[in-house]
Amino acid sequence: MSKKQPKREVVEVHEDGVFAVENGITLDQLRFLIRTLGNDRETLVEAVRALRNVG
Repeated sequence: MSKKQPKREVVEVHEDGVFAVENGITLDQLRFLIRTLGNDRETLVEAVRALRNVG
């Protein structure tokens, strides 16, 4: 039996590269989004989805 880990609510500095790769964006794009929107994970995922729909 395995315990589920709680979903992280923010993107930490040390995991930004992993988040960028998992979401198909560059590290520069992610850093821009974090500067603009903050580091709330859900907000960033929604922004990435919006970027995909535009391009």
